[in-house]
Amino acid sequence: MSIISDIKLPDQSSFSLFERTREDLELSQVAEEFEALFVAQMLKQAHKSKLAEGIFDSSSQKTYQSLLDQEWSRTLSTNASFGIAEAIKLQFKNHITKTVNTSDV
Repeated sequence: MSIISDIKLPDQSSFSLFERTREDLELSQVAEEFEALFVAQMLKQAHKSKLAEGIFDSSSQKTYQSLLDQEWSRTLSTNASFGIAEAIKLQFKNHITKTVNTSDV
């Protein structure tokens, strides 16, 4: 009769593969959101650096512009890769796989 602690499970059981894909998906989402925030800050600084005020500038126009910048940053980070999200994924992917492997035990 074998003791339960003596049973060796494969390193890549279906549950651990599910955990890895879920963790990879979460990492991808967080990395893309960070890239969108970074692009939003770039757009915000670009709008701050204009040389003169327009004749129709108002606080409502600035609010609209900031909301538009947020949407542009999400669109740009989704469609045009700046490489920030990929760098974050590469940096933290090994850390996540190690965490999943130790939590399977």
